[in-house]
Amino acid sequence: MHDAIDNLYATFAHCRIGDDFTGCDCCVGPEHSAKLAAPPLRELTYQDLERYSRKAISTWGNVRHFKHFLPRLLELSIEHRDDFLDLAVVFGKLKYAQFDSWPQRERDAVNRFFDEYWQYQLDDPIVGAFEESIDTVLCSLANALSSVQGFLDAWIAKRTDNAQRHLAAFILNNEDTLLKKGRLTNSFWDTTGQPHIEVVNWLQSDAVYRFFDGPDDPVLVEDFAYAWPQLMAIRSALAANQT
Repeated sequence: MHDAIDNLYATFAHCRIGDDFTGCDCCVGPEHSAKLAAPPLRELTYQDLERYSRKAISTWGNVRHFKHFLPRLLELSIEHRDDFLDLAVVFGKLKYAQFDSWPQRERDAVNRFFDEYWQYQLDDPIVGAFEESIDTVLCSLANALSSVQGFLDAWIAKRTDNAQRHLAAFILNNEDTLLKKGRLTNSFWDTTGQPHIEVVNWLQSDAVYRFFDGPDDPVLVEDFAYAWPQLMAIRSALAANQT
């Protein structure tokens, strides 16, 4: 993870802040821009950048400025995943900045970070069956990228108890809207977009079905145990909607 972060800083070091870092006059004053431009990038805190993360490019600065701050924003997303107004907004700025058209070296650096970040989240201990951490991160990645299939494949490949519990929590957090509407719960999902389609199809796959060891899976204890019957119900409901 540290190497991926250092690589981000090295890759985007050429994106200088410059003297044209300004925002919309009605909501961003020169003092706000000056406060972000003055300190070394790695010294900026979550409190410094949270407001900018919501306004970046749309009403504050341009894509070059966003690239300048991107390494620190992504680094802060590790510790402050749940503190941003919504992580999907922060990551979604990449799509807004036409990330797919960036130079290959820049895209590789961001994708490397996302791969490491995903593994970090899968390893992050989960306590409650209705914890939303993995749901938040997957939806946020979907707002940044044109596909999340690689992350889904990596999830299944990581056959750990913690990865199974994260999947159980993901199922339980999305069961109601999947059963009733055939969509994922988080309002930041673009239900017509490729990532949403990939996740819904994935939940119906044999790979997900085999990820658990049935209703007696020793990992699915207490509230986590409800994920198995709900997965069966979701598979049936989604299949019925497609016929």
